[in-house]
Amino acid sequence: MDTLDWTKGAVRADTVRLYCLPFAGGSATVYRDWGAILGSRYPVVPVDLPGHGRRVREPLCGSLDALAELLVTELSEEMGSGSYAIFGHSLGGLLAFQMGHELARRRLPLPVRLFISAARSPAEPHPCLLHELSDAALVDALIRLAGDVPSIDGHRELIEFMLPVLRADLRLSETWPGPSAPPLRVPVSLLSGANDWLAPPAQVASWRRYFDSEVAVHSYPGGHFYLGTESTALLRDIGRALSRVAGE
Repeated sequence: MDTLDWTKGAVRADTVRLYCLPFAGGSATVYRDWGAILGSRYPVVPVDLPGHGRRVREPLCGSLDALAELLVTELSEEMGSGSYAIFGHSLGGLLAFQMGHELARRRLPLPVRLFISAARSPAEPHPCLLHELSDAALVDALIRLAGDVPSIDGHRELIEFMLPVLRADLRLSETWPGPSAPPLRVPVSLLSGANDWLAPPAQVASWRRYFDSEVAVHSYPGGHFYLGTESTALLRDIGRALSRVAGE
């Protein structure tokens, strides 16, 4: 599979690798600048999903559970070689959580921490099912969702081109029934944008019922894609959380 090659060179004993999972329609490039900010102690490993980015020629997965199983199979050897954490934004947040359950089911080393960002808890109903909207209505909803991201402005044609992948990704997240296993014993940070209408802070915070471990909650200015506009504050908090578990 395609990820950044973090294996070259010596790895410090107190290193914590951070696997980063993208949002619907996104790719590993979303996290391309994070490594330079977090530094060598927390190597960033951006992950491309099948059908996205450098894996664009691969077929899309038909369910979130199947996708989690696939990624755990692909990454399990790496994840067993040292401490690691998983960050996921929106769809990626659901995927990070389900990967945690899949790792536990296989009795593999668990992440030292999960970061679930801009993903509404399975206990919270969706305000609308985006994947069922008409093309025009879906484009409008996506532009409104990304309203505080300047680079989106004027990219309606690009969004329209990406609609099949976006719709498939949204279907994964909006049809996922949620976990059937007991609460996950992994520390978690629940992260949200204060003005996110799709995953408001209170509905992200309600993930806490699915964890039997330490839970931290952070909200940032901005909407669903606050991770672009508030990356400095976000990465500062991620670095602080990882520093507490580095080397353990």
